[in-house]
Amino acid sequence: MLQRTLLLSVTNFLVIIFLSTLASAQESEEDILPGAKVLTLQSALARGIQYNLDLQVEELNIPISQENVTVDKAEFDPVIEMGISSQEMRTPTAIAFSSEDFDLYRETGGDVGIKKRFQFGLESGLSFKTNRSMNNSSVDALRPQYRNILLLDLTQPLLRDFGTGVNTANLRMSQNLVRQTARGYMDRAQRIGEEIELVYYDLAEAQEILRYRIESRELARDLLEGNKEKFEAGVVPITEVQQAETAMASRDEEVIFARQQVEIVANRLRDLLGIRPEDPFYKEPFVTEDMPGTEQTFPDFEQTLATALEKRPDIQRQHLEIAHQDIKLAYYDNQRLPRLDLEATLGTNGLSGGDRPTSFADLTVSSPQVGSYGDSLSRMSDADGYEWYAGLRFSYPLGNRGTQARYRRAGLEKRQAVYRLKRLEETAEKECKNSLVTVKRSLERVGVAERFEGLAQTTLMQEMERLKEGLSDTFRILIFQNSVIQARIRKTSAIVDFNQGLANLYRAMGTNLKHYDIVAAMPEKELVNAEEQ
Repeated sequence: MLQRTLLLSVTNFLVIIFLSTLASAQESEEDILPGAKVLTLQSALARGIQYNLDLQVEELNIPISQENVTVDKAEFDPVIEMGISSQEMRTPTAIAFSSEDFDLYRETGGDVGIKKRFQFGLESGLSFKTNRSMNNSSVDALRPQYRNILLLDLTQPLLRDFGTGVNTANLRMSQNLVRQTARGYMDRAQRIGEEIELVYYDLAEAQEILRYRIESRELARDLLEGNKEKFEAGVVPITEVQQAETAMASRDEEVIFARQQVEIVANRLRDLLGIRPEDPFYKEPFVTEDMPGTEQTFPDFEQTLATALEKRPDIQRQHLEIAHQDIKLAYYDNQRLPRLDLEATLGTNGLSGGDRPTSFADLTVSSPQVGSYGDSLSRMSDADGYEWYAGLRFSYPLGNRGTQARYRRAGLEKRQAVYRLKRLEETAEKECKNSLVTVKRSLERVGVAERFEGLAQTTLMQEMERLKEGLSDTFRILIFQNSVIQARIRKTSAIVDFNQGLANLYRAMGTNLKHYDIVAAMPEKELVNAEEQ
């Protein structure tokens, strides 16, 4: 069975078994999932490409399509035929000069032959037949009789089904299908890789939000402790304590919900990576690595689109589909021709048998073919008996509606394939444009979110100073704390959208796995083997 090749650097190969080699999480990450390991994006992609069940299903289409190539190649394999038989016939006779009431005939024989169809259309057959027969004929001078026949039959189409191109159409379409299936696998691998990357960043975002929710709860806890001390000192009323307690309860609920989101997204990622219950890593907690920042560079639209049109496997596959339709169109064009076949037969035969002199009108004669079985073979090889035939056979269905309809249908199917290619190219252009829009606008959002975060942080610090001086209250502090946390969450979301936009962009270009030095590809040797005759 054909297997995909993962061309990884040494480092990339080692990270496939990611949980066994991952570094321990930092202290802040351990607060989220105690004892969790860091799962890098690169190792997640490598494992997903190797173990994702949907991709494994897609991969099996490659050896399946290769078996179709073998089936079509087998159409030109030689076929050996053999037979052995014995028969006896006893029929009433109507011959007046027969001394018996019945004609008796017994025969034992066999045949062996080989047939082969050639790629240029010739159908050939070479056969050898031999038999030993006995009869009670009053005129046959041989008993028993040994007969051997060697025949060569040839049929060569001259119009319909003439030529290598026509007779190998199915084989070439099967070989083309192998290449299409390989591109389909690559397309599926890239889309699985994109999905893994998007979910990975979703998990990174969920973890960041959980951290901020925990930080928000700790801010409310500090405020509550401070208010309790002030209340006991008689500085603030009980309502200040109650407001802080209410905020603590609300933020506890936000922490629980954020942790729920982390667990749900982590389970989605496990599913994409093929981590199943029987896997020793199934119950291992993990966290993501730090997200890449906004300093990453990316190509412009013209370069992006040019790369997409050249590298995207779905577009490559559609080009192959058009070539597939061209083969069909040429085949059905040939089938519209009349059938004109050159037929030829060349054969030799030999006869011998035991001497059985026959008397007629007081004349006793013997056959000149008297001899053993070996004499029959010798006479056959000397072509004492021979036959030959040569002729032309013409046929043409009146109206020829079936082949004409199949030809027109093939033409329409090619037009469909061309339209699908144009649609794919338009889709690639749209995906490239939208991905670049997401990337660029996310960059702008990150800048705005950073500015907003700085302002919110400054405002909170100022309000805290006012609180110390007795010029503010718990309600306002809680509002400004929420503003700071929301500003950080918005910044995180913008960074996540930026990275997810890049994931969409590189997949739209057909280079997302290569971007991480991971290439799932058909071995070149296998592709060559699929194309050999």
